[in-house]
Amino acid sequence: MSTVSVNGVALALDHVFVVLFAIVYPAVGFVSFQRLLKRVAQGQAVLRLKLYHATLIGHWLLFAVAVILWTMASRDAKMLGLGFDLSLGLLAAAGLTVGGIVILIGQLRFAAAADADLLRRIERSFGSLVHLLPHDRRELARFSLLSITAGIVEETLWRGYLLWYLTLYMPLLPAALLSTIGFGLAHAYQGWRTLPRITIVGGVFTALYVLSGSLWLPIVLHGAVDLLQGRLAYQVIRRRAAASRSDAPA
Repeated sequence: MSTVSVNGVALALDHVFVVLFAIVYPAVGFVSFQRLLKRVAQGQAVLRLKLYHATLIGHWLLFAVAVILWTMASRDAKMLGLGFDLSLGLLAAAGLTVGGIVILIGQLRFAAAADADLLRRIERSFGSLVHLLPHDRRELARFSLLSITAGIVEETLWRGYLLWYLTLYMPLLPAALLSTIGFGLAHAYQGWRTLPRITIVGGVFTALYVLSGSLWLPIVLHGAVDLLQGRLAYQVIRRRAAASRSDAPA
């Protein structure tokens, strides 16, 4: 088989895979969450551990496919963003990453000292997403594993694979914008009001990648964001539940 035909097959597989992880997978997740909300409205319990495990499996399967396709096409790992060359851009991105994590830790500490009214407002801000957030220590442990997985897999797919794919057909800037918007839309199940915030966060991850030339810093920050927000949600939900029990009549 000629090199041209091999490259043609590889690119055809890229087309299919991009549609799979950037369109089909998020659409399935959106529909699944809407069905979950209907079951909640009917009084059914949310099996969060089962949901976490299913998401873990789905994410790692996509990651495995990405690695297989990349390896079959004999592409350099650095083209996927899995390199690490010391540069001023990398140092600047590292500083921004550390700064972002410090801010997140500060928010967590602030919430830990929040009064009942603030806790109530924070819990309301979760909206319907509260059904997916950890309510006990076991769920928190699984959610933490899922957070690390999201950092690795989603950055590899959305920043690494998709950005590489889009730059085959357009300049870097529109490719970065399109991948960032797609990342936001992929999280639309969290509610349309949160879409601008998620898109901005995705833009930060993209900027770190472009600035550093490496996925490692976006992976670290993405994982930290999900980890610390999961911990925040757990603390708020736990304290609100304890307050509700103490306010209940004997």
